Amino acid sequence: MEVIKIEEDKVLMKNNLLVKARYSISLIENRIFLLMLYKLQKENDGILKCQISLSEFKKIIKFKGKNSANGILEVLEELRKKPIFFKEKKKNNKGHLWGAYGFINGYYYDDELGTFHIEASEKIHEILKEYLKMGYTPINVQIWLSLNNSYAQRFYDLLRLWSGTKNVITYKINELKELLMLDEKYDKYNDFKRRVIKPAINELNKTEYFNIEIRENKVGRKIESIDFIVTDFDKRKYFDTKIIEEKPIVIDKINSNSDFYVPNKKLFTAKTLSNFINDFKKYDFANTKIKSIFYESIGTTLDKDDEDKIKVKSYNYFKTTLLDKLNKSDKKQSIPQVKTRFHNINQTFTKYTSEELEKKLLESQKDKFK
Repeated sequence: MEVIKIEEDKVLMKNNLLVKARYSISLIENRIFLLMLYKLQKENDGILKCQISLSEFKKIIKFKGKNSANGILEVLEELRKKPIFFKEKKKNNKGHLWGAYGFINGYYYDDELGTFHIEASEKIHEILKEYLKMGYTPINVQIWLSLNNSYAQRFYDLLRLWSGTKNVITYKINELKELLMLDEKYDKYNDFKRRVIKPAINELNKTEYFNIEIRENKVGRKIESIDFIVTDFDKRKYFDTKIIEEKPIVIDKINSNSDFYVPNKKLFTAKTLSNFINDFKKYDFANTKIKSIFYESIGTTLDKDDEDKIKVKSYNYFKTTLLDKLNKSDKKQSIPQVKTRFHNINQTFTKYTSEELEKKLLESQKDKFK
């Protein structure tokens, strides 16, 4: 998965009307649109326009030929031409209204300052402001912008729309094709599954913020709908009727016990950090001896899998290794002598303090953290 580096822990409160809209735009167009929405919502001053610098665009657009000023202007022009369709209930509740609107009204580039000025359509701006009234889905901007599949972007929204209240989310095939504007494509379900559903779900699972499986529901011999069995490891936004309290996705807060000490959270993914906290909450990792054992186990696991952090596939090995070392330490009342290459650091760990072990670990991994 491509790493998009922007300000951390930013959440867009995306109006559910936007989530359930019909549209078809490219990966890059969707990234630009989301960044515009975030900027407009963050500033929240009633103005339809936002400014995005060329350097900000370069962080989210990595494709050569598209992340220059001219390339971005071309993408903005394509976005300006494309429609987005909203389905809204009539005020008398006796039907729905389908309306077509634009994503953006216009734009210009200031080459002296290196900034793009983008004007949202009035409808988009109105919907963005009314998210509390109409309901919203919290979008983790960091994760969303890192997705490298345009269908994964849409499925992120469509599944996160419900993942806060249920873990089995059902969509009819025709409904999905309508929302993705694929009504005239993929007459065969297997083609739709192979080209759209599987790549999107695989991309979401790779983030390790989701664990998604699918279950197909047949009517006769035809696949009529899909159950998405979703475990969403991400945090959400919370608010009361008067004050919006932003509770962003911060790895430090995965544990309900905020006093639990983890020597280095960067060595875990969101999922494995959550597992670590749940599995080892009875241990005090601020203790020098236990901290040393922690870094020994981290080093052994990373050395085995040649990874930069503890991922889901290696977590069980790490857990078993750490528990074994902790149990032996409890019995012997001393830290066992364990040797590991530790990414070509051939040393006996008991020669070092936990702080020295941490320093050596970070030095050995520094190239992978870039």
